[in-house]
Amino acid sequence: MRSRCSDTTKSFNTQTFIHSGWRSVELENERGRAGVQTWQGDYRKRFLYAFVAVICTIAAVGILRLAGVGNVFDRFLWEVRFQFDHRPVSGDIVIVDIDARSLDELGVWPLPRRIFAQLTDRLIAEGAQEILFDVDFSGTSSSEDDRLLAEAFERAGNVSLAVFRQAAAFNGAFGEIVNQPIEMLLENAWPVVVMVPMESDGRIWNSLYGYDIAGMSEISAAAFLGDHTGQTGGTFGLDYSIAPDELQRLSLIDVLNGTASTGRLFGKKVIIGASAQELRDLFAVPVYGVLPGSVIQALGAETLMQNRALAVDGQFVTSLVALTVLFLLMLTRIEGWSIKILILMLTAIALELVAFQFQKSFPVLVQSASAHFILFFAALIVVFRELGFHKLGSHLAGVGRRNSERMLGQVFDDSFDAIIVLRADGRITAANRTARSLFPAETLVGTAARRVLPQELADAALAVFGNRSFGMPVSTTLYAARENGKRQFIEYVVTRSEKTVVTEGRRSETQMLACLTCRDVTEERESAEKLKYLARFEPITGLLNRNGFEEELESRVQAALQGGHNLCLVQFAIANLDQIMASLGFAYGDRVRQAVASRLKNHAAHEMTWSAISTDVFAGVAACEPGEDQIQELIETVRSAVGAMLTIEGARITVRLKFGYVLSDGRTSPDRLLKNAGNALAKVRREGSSSVLAFRPELDETLLRRCTLETELLKAIVRDELQVYYQPLLNLADRTVFGAEALLRWDHPRLGPVSPAEFIPIAEENGYILELGAWVLNRAMKEASSWNRPLDLSVNISAVQISQGNLVATVSEALERARFPAERLDLEVTESLFIDENLDLKFCMEELRALGCSFSLDDFGTGYSSLGYIPKYPFSRIKLDRSFVTPTMASKQDTAVIEAVLNLARGYGLSVIAEGIETPDQAGKLLELGCPLGQGYLFGRPMDAASFSALLKNAA
Repeated sequence: MRSRCSDTTKSFNTQTFIHSGWRSVELENERGRAGVQTWQGDYRKRFLYAFVAVICTIAAVGILRLAGVGNVFDRFLWEVRFQFDHRPVSGDIVIVDIDARSLDELGVWPLPRRIFAQLTDRLIAEGAQEILFDVDFSGTSSSEDDRLLAEAFERAGNVSLAVFRQAAAFNGAFGEIVNQPIEMLLENAWPVVVMVPMESDGRIWNSLYGYDIAGMSEISAAAFLGDHTGQTGGTFGLDYSIAPDELQRLSLIDVLNGTASTGRLFGKKVIIGASAQELRDLFAVPVYGVLPGSVIQALGAETLMQNRALAVDGQFVTSLVALTVLFLLMLTRIEGWSIKILILMLTAIALELVAFQFQKSFPVLVQSASAHFILFFAALIVVFRELGFHKLGSHLAGVGRRNSERMLGQVFDDSFDAIIVLRADGRITAANRTARSLFPAETLVGTAARRVLPQELADAALAVFGNRSFGMPVSTTLYAARENGKRQFIEYVVTRSEKTVVTEGRRSETQMLACLTCRDVTEERESAEKLKYLARFEPITGLLNRNGFEEELESRVQAALQGGHNLCLVQFAIANLDQIMASLGFAYGDRVRQAVASRLKNHAAHEMTWSAISTDVFAGVAACEPGEDQIQELIETVRSAVGAMLTIEGARITVRLKFGYVLSDGRTSPDRLLKNAGNALAKVRREGSSSVLAFRPELDETLLRRCTLETELLKAIVRDELQVYYQPLLNLADRTVFGAEALLRWDHPRLGPVSPAEFIPIAEENGYILELGAWVLNRAMKEASSWNRPLDLSVNISAVQISQGNLVATVSEALERARFPAERLDLEVTESLFIDENLDLKFCMEELRALGCSFSLDDFGTGYSSLGYIPKYPFSRIKLDRSFVTPTMASKQDTAVIEAVLNLARGYGLSVIAEGIETPDQAGKLLELGCPLGQGYLFGRPMDAASFSALLKNAA
């Protein structure tokens, strides 16, 4: 029983095991069949995806090729390969350059053909094998030169000449013309084509085998020199790995002179061509930038001689390789986009290395641009497929976030303001570059704020943590003293913010921060203080300027009204400051003003406030007693203190002072006081008779009349209010009139006759003297031309006419317009003209004398040291001032000056006219002394043109 049960149990277990085994096998088979089905489905999906990727890539590359991008990239790759390869030249070709040095030494272009004849003979003598002229001989030269060149070609027997086609315009339409050498030259030479085809990028990549010229197929210069024996049509690629800079090149002038090394031309093929930039036979090429046409022809010949005529090929093979790599990458299950990108990069490098080696070994330019485009698009497909749009977007977002954080950090660090961030415990968590420079310390971040910041800043920053009602931040300025003793102003503002942080327990906490923003405003404060100072004070002298003085004057006027005392306002001018600056320079002018201001402060500042209201005018105001004794005493104090001799950098300078002042009881406005004192000063400066003048009410009338005259003078010519009067000039011996002096007169319809002494200075100040002077010259010459006999005409000229106008042109135009003889025009020059050394008076006088005019020195003896001027300037006459013609002229003292002037004039060959003769005794005495000429009321007062003309008729 026990044995049977055991067998039964064993049988049951065996059956169960077998059943289970079969079940397992069935399950494994089912899993296998499912796996195969999944793999087949995934494979079909990958295959379809790869096929679509290949088709799309082919389409994209085709579009790029149609757009011309492929050609551009191929040429770039070829050029790179050329640069990494090097082939020496054969040495069989020599280029004779028509270079800039040859043109300079020969001095002519186009070169005479006799020079080319000499060059041909020289080359044959040196043993040249072939001679090719890359020179245009299509036009005729002189018959003799053409004959000499043809004979030289005949002697040589191995000459080739350039033939080419070029664009030309015919009756507004464009076409081409053929440039061939003239028949005389072609009889003894071979024509060769020298054209080079230019590609779409403007560079020369190919050369010609030949070209159809005038119905005949002519071989190219490159093919001829390269011993090409095949077709004479089509093009071949130039091999720029052959180094054209190794070609032998000789200057034309050296070959002509025989200074080129002997033996360098023997058995050589010689190309004569232009390399000078001005001859414009230059072309853009790969690798070398720009080459002359003759060098390109030589490079073409070298290419053929070395069996390197390049053809373009390989696009299909390289593209197929790239497409295969793309297809396989789309099928593979390799994970990781970076590995696939690396595979694509290695494929691109391998393709380029193979293409380079192939180009180096065979005359083929491999087109690999399309393959590189395919690999590039493959990389894009891999990135998009492996990362996916979402992953790519997330990746780009992460990159953008990091860039933003980096940019914000850069903005924070580069901020113009100092920014410091603090935690509630008082430690600094962040500080930008400006903060680190403003608060220098070994370290700011992580340090307690109270240790490295000024106390007030630290307290203000930490105060925001305890102030729950913290409102809008307010800007505050802190004053701090630097270690060097200088002041420092820091403007700051404190703000509070919060940020959420995650603790170690992954819990979120809110952390409060204080942001301290500050800047150093020391320079701004100091600049503001400086501007505030400059608004009231004059920087050179340190005295009040006009604005500051007006404010001071306002307060003084109010004080005078309230205190019941008088006020004195003084203005004085440095009358010779312009002369000081003209002779010594502007720097000395500033030092003179500083010295004057210093003396005012030291010697004349007692109860008086001084200011510099303009460059040469100073003003002071003080309370004073009634009467003028105190003000006169004050002016004398200023004169003695300021007017004393100044010594500035070794130069001894004396200042001349002019004073104007006004007294007031406080009822006159500040503006009026300044105006009145200024009027008094202006009058004393203008008249020069005294140095001190008090304001009087009549000065206002004088000023008003001056303003009226200035306005009316502008209208005087238009209204015909001006006239030219004439005073006769006589020979004292026979009382005959030899000339007249033109004098300007103004008869105003309302003001009546106005003296020239009054309106001429006004015209000189406002520049209107230019128009008046021109008008007088034209009117006087016109009226003098109508007199019944030719007389000399004397016209006064002003310094303003020389300094501001063109006196030579004015006189020349007036002479031409009136047809007045220049030799009868005498221009009277006063001694005051010689004060201004900036006037080029001598040059002006020499130009006028060249026209024929003469000159008289007017008012001689009244002003300056006239003796030094007489030999320097082209004077013909001296006019002795009326002050020397005394009423009696009885004593030796009365006649001593006159005799001296007459002796001086005779010594220099000048004539003398005595002015102001009023009595017969004066005329007789002057004649006895030897004075031949005179002028004065005895002979006639100034009169209008009609009266003067009548005087001449009666005298006749």
